[in-house]
Amino acid sequence: MDKKTSPVLSKSKYLEGLQCPKLLWYEYNSKKDIPGIDAKTQAVFDEGHRVGVWAQKLWPDGIRIERDFDPARQSKKSLEALKLRRPLFEAGFVFGRAYALADILVPVDDDAWDLVEVKSSTQLKEEQFYDAAFQSYTYAGAGLKIRKCYIMHINNEYVRRGEIEPDKLFRKVDITAETEQRQPSIGKEIESMLAVIAAKEMPPVKVGPQCSNPRECKLEDICWSFLPDKDHVFILYRAGKFRYELLERGIVSIADVPVDELNEKQAAQVKSHRTGEAHIDQAAIEEFLNKIVYPIYFLDFETIGPAIPVYDYSRPYQEIPFQYSLDVVEKEGVPAKHNEYLAPGDVDPRPEVLRRLKEQMGETGSIIAYSAQFEIKVIGSSAEVYRDYLPWAEKTRKRFVDLLDPFKDFLFYHPDQAGSASLKRVLPAITGSTYKGLEIADGQTAAAEYYRVTFNQDVDEKDRRHVRESLLKYCDLDSRGMIEVLAALRQPAAKPLDSAGGNNV
Repeated sequence: MDKKTSPVLSKSKYLEGLQCPKLLWYEYNSKKDIPGIDAKTQAVFDEGHRVGVWAQKLWPDGIRIERDFDPARQSKKSLEALKLRRPLFEAGFVFGRAYALADILVPVDDDAWDLVEVKSSTQLKEEQFYDAAFQSYTYAGAGLKIRKCYIMHINNEYVRRGEIEPDKLFRKVDITAETEQRQPSIGKEIESMLAVIAAKEMPPVKVGPQCSNPRECKLEDICWSFLPDKDHVFILYRAGKFRYELLERGIVSIADVPVDELNEKQAAQVKSHRTGEAHIDQAAIEEFLNKIVYPIYFLDFETIGPAIPVYDYSRPYQEIPFQYSLDVVEKEGVPAKHNEYLAPGDVDPRPEVLRRLKEQMGETGSIIAYSAQFEIKVIGSSAEVYRDYLPWAEKTRKRFVDLLDPFKDFLFYHPDQAGSASLKRVLPAITGSTYKGLEIADGQTAAAEYYRVTFNQDVDEKDRRHVRESLLKYCDLDSRGMIEVLAALRQPAAKPLDSAGGNNV
């Protein structure tokens, strides 16, 4: 940071300072060390922007203040706009060395304003009170009379029928009392944060619960670099605050955790990391395998759940299946038959997904999914809209077998899972197959990319085709990977399998 320049503390930096002063210091003094915005984070920002645009429609006579990244210029433009006594979007004001940009300011009475902060969440969060309190403090200091403070968040009970109805899409909650409770401490907090920023050295903050509360910290790779690569104490199963107690005692490796202080699952995990070998409960695995009957259907969905519903008869954040991969093994030793579907996006994909699955999954045999409650929920909620499929959905629900269960319950644990029971960790740990090399390698990215190339009119056709090809490859590996994992469970004493041999179950 240029020491000749006095920093201005924005709302986002204030919130970061509340979470961790080390993060705040880094933001102003070592920006080159902070990771940039990745595609998934950008997708979250894009979603927030879309929500904000829809909220503004509730004030059709509102004025958007063109963004200027110089706080002083933005403040000057905003102060001029106040004279118009119309709703203002993104009006920014400076008070001392605090700077805040309002989502919406609404004129009330003769000389007052209501502050409305728009959030893409479906409920109030503690962090939002501090957010609004900082803004109200800054605006009042800049000369505005703030009457009320509101949070306007998504109403997840809203069902789209035709055009979006912004007045039903949002809920507006008065949080004036909550912001007033927090305002007396803001001035001192700002002074303290500015002192942190001006310090020559970063503050000595230990790794702790604040690293992920209220959000994942951008400095994790830096602050946690002293830990072993994979086998650290933070992968200990459901250990909560106990992990920090271990760290205080100087225990950083999971293999060094005293077994006599652990429950049964944690002890099995630690012993596995000590030996480097898989923990296997053979009898329980056999009991799990005996539930599976042929023909076997390996099903994986990819879904979108935007805050602003894109199809009729859907709610905010409701998971809408736009893609599935279905591998069918008719009987033992027979290669899997692959089925796939990727919706074009121009119409609600649920009827076609239901129609195809009803045809392709028959009426008997086990349906295997990883974390199967998700697939069950997607089918059920889709059938609730397209009710002709309700009887089929109910019968189908009873056929599901969750491949997550043996890993979630520690019937099988390999140290290469690094404490995770997700398919992304289990598959390479026990089969040797991997998601590396795929351009789309997780569900969040899949949803974001599908949304981008489907609902963004500016995407060119070459980009769209490329993303759709990548989506097919990713979803295919999810269903094919389950085949390989099941094969590995059927020979659990073996080392990681050659993935080329995992197509028959």
